[in-house]
Amino acid sequence: MSSDAAVASPESSARLLALRIAFGMLLGFVLAAVFRLEFFFLPPLLAVQMLALIRRPPSLAQGAGIFFVMAVLAVITLVVSSAFTRQPLIYVALMGLLLFFGFLLDSVGNAMLATFVLMLGATIPLVVVQSTEAATLLSAELIEATAIALLTVWAVFAAFPSTAPASNTSVSQPTSSPRAALTNLLLLVPVLLLFLFDSNLSLVVVIVIVNIVRQRHRGMASQTALGLLFGNVLGGVVATIAYFFISIRSGPIFFLLIALLVGLILGGRAAVAGTRAPVYTVALASFIILLGLGVSPLPSETGTLFVERLINVLLAGVYAVSAIALVSPSSMARTEDNEQMPAPR
Repeated sequence: MSSDAAVASPESSARLLALRIAFGMLLGFVLAAVFRLEFFFLPPLLAVQMLALIRRPPSLAQGAGIFFVMAVLAVITLVVSSAFTRQPLIYVALMGLLLFFGFLLDSVGNAMLATFVLMLGATIPLVVVQSTEAATLLSAELIEATAIALLTVWAVFAAFPSTAPASNTSVSQPTSSPRAALTNLLLLVPVLLLFLFDSNLSLVVVIVIVNIVRQRHRGMASQTALGLLFGNVLGGVVATIAYFFISIRSGPIFFLLIALLVGLILGGRAAVAGTRAPVYTVALASFIILLGLGVSPLPSETGTLFVERLINVLLAGVYAVSAIALVSPSSMARTEDNEQMPAPR
């Protein structure tokens, strides 16, 4: 009997993880609509990123601490970024420091706080360059989205509680790696500098690149770059198909059903894919961004802008995985050597 339970446990855990991811995305979209967020994709994106990385819900104290830190950092980032937009060197240095801190948190396994800090560093300073008013709105909505995402995580864990034993909460995590955090930051520097010279560059580009770069140590050795590129393209294709059907038959119920279906499919794959889980995490994140912006209440020519954002997401993916491949040649070579090494007799 106990052996049967042990065998069934991974399947049960994977099923619950898939349900948490799918319904977390769904609830994130619902609450974003209820609170009329202009940046409609933020709550589901933050919620899914957390749910894909954690196996137990944060405590009330942890959630309150994350919300407080996020609110304080959002205000500070907005004020400092607005003050130094005309001093590019200081501006880029401060933005880089915030992103480095986020990547460093990620390297020590603090995925929840890292998710919020990286989203903060990848959005507010860049939007300030385009419009201070838009950056102020984004700051307020990031704080609101943080609260919504935390509530969403608690809600889905309550509906689909974790079956993992207490010992599994401290899964193997990499030690603090300033070098890895710096490498991740350097991958972003060309794009951040480009924002200073091209104010029309889409914010989606940086969000997608940050999301992909975060996955480079969670993937599958030499296949990481191609896998993440596939995930990014998959998310774009699925979002395009979903947007086509939603544009034909509009309505919140149909939108939520489409989102839930995609969430169950991609979330289910992420739950059982093992080392390939980052592929489907990236795909789901790209899907949320594109679909969320496609139906966003922000004024735009929706169809044309959706195609433009799709191209931006795909180009961002190409850049991110190319940069990852360039900085990871040694690990790729080691994997190839291991594959060619004859098996011991």
